[in-house]
Amino acid sequence: MFLLSVVLGQPLVGFAQDTQADEPPMVRRGRDMFGQYCASCHGLSGKGDGPLATTLKKPPADLTQISKKADGIFPHAKVRQFIDGERAVRAHGSREMPVWGKEFRRNKPDPTVRLHILAFTSFIESIQE
Repeated sequence: MFLLSVVLGQPLVGFAQDTQADEPPMVRRGRDMFGQYCASCHGLSGKGDGPLATTLKKPPADLTQISKKADGIFPHAKVRQFIDGERAVRAHGSREMPVWGKEFRRNKPDPTVRLHILAFTSFIESIQE
């Protein structure tokens, strides 16, 4: 996201227009953070169609299909492990998500970081098809 912000001069935005008033606060927070940190690769919809997706060696995952691939059950712990770097993502090359993964992994004990990870997970669960 930082790279895209530098290239384009501003972060990806747009989720605020799509949110609903009855959306839980943690999902809303995750949606906003996703737009800032993840959408450059995963796209605003989470389908892997972000503006940098075509520049990657392996396309980003379609995050809307996680539950479907897990027999209809959203795997909260597994998703959190991907976000915080505990579980390797082969497409990323290292354990950390591009741009922000090292920061989350290094500061994982920090309560704010744990809330960010929970918010990301809540949002990703909310976009399951």
